[in-house]
Amino acid sequence: MPTRYSEEFGRPSAQPSSARRSGRLDTRMIFREMIAQELRAGRLTRSRRARIVRYAAQLGLSAVEAGEMVASCCNEAFDAGDTRQKKLALRLVRPPQPLISTDAKIWMLVGVGIVIDAWLLLRLI
Repeated sequence: MPTRYSEEFGRPSAQPSSARRSGRLDTRMIFREMIAQELRAGRLTRSRRARIVRYAAQLGLSAVEAGEMVASCCNEAFDAGDTRQKKLALRLVRPPQPLISTDAKIWMLVGVGIVIDAWLLLRLI
């Protein structure tokens, strides 16, 4: 049974050989595994991602490094082929904003209605 995420998916271990021999784990590898577990469990939301980035700062990792790890874990989950994994990875992606706001659409409809009413009134005269 694989003991690490990298062994489970057949990737080479990110640990240097001296760390493997001494039994010490690299902070980045532990943090990455934590992110992967959160994602697989379906608990990785946008707010939880922000908390993870703050926790990374306590571990001595920069926000950029933490963001890259989260993004790479999401990409791996999306590329995994499992539909559940893809849905969980897509939860972190914000849906696209509409091109025209609802208020603008309403005002355009009101304007079109006024133009049609004026045209109909002029036709009756």
